[in-house]
Amino acid sequence: MLFGKKKYNYLSMLILYFKLVPGACIIKVVNNIIGSIIPTFNIIITARFLNAAVASVSDRSKLNEVVFPLGAIIAISLFNYYIGILMGMLNTRTGNKIRKIVQPAVAEKKAAVRFRYYENQESTDITNRAMGNFEGNLQGFFDQIFNVWYIVAQVGGFVIVLGMQLWWASIVFVATCVPSVIISYKFGKKRYDTDKEMTKIDRKVGYLFGILTGRDTIEERYTYGYTGKLNEEYKEKYEFARNARKKIDRSRWISMKVSGIIAFLSGVIVIALLIPSAIFPDASGAVRLSIGMFTSLVNAIFGISGQMQWGVPWQIGDFKYKIEYLKDLNKFLEFEEDKNAACLPDINIPILESIEFKNVNFKYPGTEPYILKDFNIKLISGKHYAIVGVNGAGKTTLTKLITGLYKEYEGEILINGKELKEYTQAQLKALSAVVYQDFCRYPLDFYNNIAIGNANDMQNRVKVENAVEIIGLSDVVDKLPKKYETPVTKIKEDGVDLSGGEWQRIALARLIVNPAPLKILDEPTAALDPISESRVYEQFGSIINQDKNSDGHITIFISHRLGSTKLADEIIVVSEGKAAECGTFSELMAKGGIYAEMFASQSEWYKDGNKQEISESA
Repeated sequence: MLFGKKKYNYLSMLILYFKLVPGACIIKVVNNIIGSIIPTFNIIITARFLNAAVASVSDRSKLNEVVFPLGAIIAISLFNYYIGILMGMLNTRTGNKIRKIVQPAVAEKKAAVRFRYYENQESTDITNRAMGNFEGNLQGFFDQIFNVWYIVAQVGGFVIVLGMQLWWASIVFVATCVPSVIISYKFGKKRYDTDKEMTKIDRKVGYLFGILTGRDTIEERYTYGYTGKLNEEYKEKYEFARNARKKIDRSRWISMKVSGIIAFLSGVIVIALLIPSAIFPDASGAVRLSIGMFTSLVNAIFGISGQMQWGVPWQIGDFKYKIEYLKDLNKFLEFEEDKNAACLPDINIPILESIEFKNVNFKYPGTEPYILKDFNIKLISGKHYAIVGVNGAGKTTLTKLITGLYKEYEGEILINGKELKEYTQAQLKALSAVVYQDFCRYPLDFYNNIAIGNANDMQNRVKVENAVEIIGLSDVVDKLPKKYETPVTKIKEDGVDLSGGEWQRIALARLIVNPAPLKILDEPTAALDPISESRVYEQFGSIINQDKNSDGHITIFISHRLGSTKLADEIIVVSEGKAAECGTFSELMAKGGIYAEMFASQSEWYKDGNKQEISESA
């Protein structure tokens, strides 16, 4: 399993990469071993070529000594050119293969993480940083180790060759390069910390960009004219992020330039130390350093200065960056998971007899106030319930608990007398179907946007067509250019737009095709006016009537509006974390309690000389 480990370090990332693409790894290792030898070999062969060339000027018989080093230099140049092309092709192929393996595993891993982490901003940011480009980081760990090896081999080879000529000159060179390494290391952490902070800003910028450019918001952008206001906020946050990154880029440029200057000065010092050995003869009358070796070392010094200016700071900084990335990755891997979270619903649909909350207390992880406190209700098979209450009363929380999204509650939630926590994920998925307030509009064709409501039986066209008929979408299908196969998204060229009401009916149709015995409507009409909302609930009544024809079904709709609640067999009023009132519409109105006061208040809101009261719209 790709994420079988609970903790990753640099070595385990390398091992994982090798397991995924062993052939490519072997080729890269061989290439890097050869490549790391070439710079040192190049110094020696260039010196030999120059010495032979100089000697052949005065002695033509030595001209043949030029052939081998010249051929070696040409061979090295050709090797470097073509191996660069081949390795680029290999990296592309390897990247595609890793992406094919990793992306499904990443999606599965993110799906397995408990729902509560996605409602916490800090853990969401950690998830985005850890999983946002996991495959790229994975390849980056492997590539970086050999990039570092290449630089170390290049510098190390130079130091060895230099030491063979003047041992103390090599010590001077190494000592003067140390500050460059320290500067580079400190910059790496600073770079990652900035990116870490920018994750939060980038999320907000992306959200605003979606509102300003998205198809779903175009009508309101035009109607309310808020584009200018949001655009100012977008530019403000975008500029903040841009300036922050500009600062870190400036710091990187400065640190690299400082490193480069230090390396250059180090090179100048070494060249100055070499000049006397190349010019002045020793006691025997011979110079200690041939002109070829001197020229070759000088050329190598300038090449290494470039590496010290750009390559070394970047690799050291990137190494520190990756260490910081591993911290986020390991934090993410510590998140609790629900086993088999990505599984399909169980095909064995149970008969739902009852759902009972017994002294349930619940507060969201990381918060203090309880949303539910000593909550007690019992839902019976064959009935339709309406759950009402003010915003924040805990209505949607009940849905999250019933469907198993949160299991950190106190007390008992019994389904058919069995504790909810004892059910498997597949069984819980088979028990319920929900239409949420922000239900999904999938970029699929019309048919699959409904069929997705029953993932185990998406090919059952009869069920989909039956749902379309019940919910009143037949006329919509008739107008679509490709009928059921018409994409209902503007992402595709031949896609079409649907109205908000049509999308709501599609969401309701998903409930019809879903065989789950518990059907929940969780305020998907909150953005509609009361009369339009009542029409949707009438359509929901079609589902209710269908379910009542068979045993073992419960239906619930949740709303903070009360005009349509007379549709329910029983109304549950949630207040201060408790089931404050339960009963039929008539019983609760006669009681004159919370529900009656809320109903009267809402009726006053919607009174108008040209409108009926909300109670009449129901």
